[in-house]
Amino acid sequence: MVSIAVHGGPTPHDVLRDAVDWGRVVVATLARGVVATLLGLALWAAAPAVIGWQPTTVMTGSMEPRLTPGDVVVSRPVSAAEVRVGKIVLADDPDQPGHLRMHRYVAKGPHGTLLTKGDANPQQDSTPLEPAAVHGVAFLRVPFVGAPIVWLRDGEWVKTGVLALGLIALLALCTVDGSLRRLAVGDDESSDPSDPAAGGDGPDRVDDGLEARDGAATRLPSDPPPVSRRSLRRQARDARRTQRARRFGGAAAVLVLVGGVGVLLPAEAVAAPWYRDTVTTTAFSALTVPAATALACTANGDGSVNIGFTYGGPAATSFSVMNGSTVLATGTASPVRVVGSGILSLGQVYTVTVRVNYLGSWTSTSTATTRIQTAVIGTNLSCA
Repeated sequence: MVSIAVHGGPTPHDVLRDAVDWGRVVVATLARGVVATLLGLALWAAAPAVIGWQPTTVMTGSMEPRLTPGDVVVSRPVSAAEVRVGKIVLADDPDQPGHLRMHRYVAKGPHGTLLTKGDANPQQDSTPLEPAAVHGVAFLRVPFVGAPIVWLRDGEWVKTGVLALGLIALLALCTVDGSLRRLAVGDDESSDPSDPAAGGDGPDRVDDGLEARDGAATRLPSDPPPVSRRSLRRQARDARRTQRARRFGGAAAVLVLVGGVGVLLPAEAVAAPWYRDTVTTTAFSALTVPAATALACTANGDGSVNIGFTYGGPAATSFSVMNGSTVLATGTASPVRVVGSGILSLGQVYTVTVRVNYLGSWTSTSTATTRIQTAVIGTNLSCA
C-alpha cells in the first residue's frame, strides 16, 4: 500500500500568526531606527570635543527662537579677526563668574570690547565682553539632546522619569523580533534533505511509504525525521528565559553608553532673559558712575580753552562739556578742548559742567562748575 500526503492551504491561525510576526519585525525595526537616531544626535553633540571644539547646553530662552533650552550648540574656536558682528559667540560671562554666556555679537563696544544681546531680550547685555573672554563662534546646533540636563537642573523629575522609562521601553521594543531572527538563523543552518553530505537521502530518494517495512526487514535504523518549523519555535520559546537576561544586559549597556555621552556634554550657557523671574534670593548692587569734580578752565593761545576735571570712576566712554543741556565739546579724557565757533553768543559769560558718558546709556553730570567767556568780536574764548 502506498501512502499519499495531502497538503491543504494555510489555516486562519497560521495567517494571524504570520501577521503578528510581521508586526513584530516592523515595530523592532522602527525602534532600532529611533535608537540609532538618538545615538547619532548624541554623537554629533559630543564628538566635536575631540578636535577642540566646545559643545554647550543651552539652559535658558534668551536666544529663542534661534536656540531653545535643551539644544546643544557646538562652538568653533576662531581668531579675533573672525569674530564679526552678527555672530553668536560663546564667552565667559562677566556678570556671573564661572558661567558661560552665549549671545549674539551686536556692536563694537568701547576699548575694543564686544556688545552682546540675547535675541529674545529687549536690551543689550549690561556688561560688554572682553575679546580674551570669547571661546568661539557657534557653528552647529543639535536639538533636544541636552533637555535631560535642563530638567535635572530645574528639578523636573517627572519628565526625567518618563524619559528614562521611554528609553527602557524603546530598547525592549528593539528585541521583540529576537525569536524570529533566531528562527531564521536556525532555518538557514538546518540540513538540506536533498544533500547526502548533510545526512539527507539524496536528490533521487522518493518516499514510497516502504521505509518502515524496509527498516524492519533489514533491522537497520531508519533516518531521523526532519526537524519541523513548529519544533524550532518550541525550542525558541524554551530559550527565551536565557535570552531575557541577555536583552536586559544589552539594554543596560546602551543606557550606560547614553549616560557616558551625557557626561561628555559640557557646562551650560546660562544667560537668563531679562523678563524671566529669578528663583533664588541674592543681593544686587547697582552700577555707580561718579561725577567729575574739581573743574578748572585754562586758556589756550589759539582762542580756545581747556576744561580740566578729576574723575575716579569706571572707564567712561566719553566726557562732555555742557552749557545747560547743550553739548559744547566732547573728549575721551581730561582736559576737554572747547572752541567758540558758532556755539556761544558773543560777549557772554557761561557756567559749564562736565557730563560723564558710560556705554552710551548711563550719564552723570557734575555739580562742580567753571566759567568761560566769549569775545565781543570773533570766536575766541577765555576763562572768566
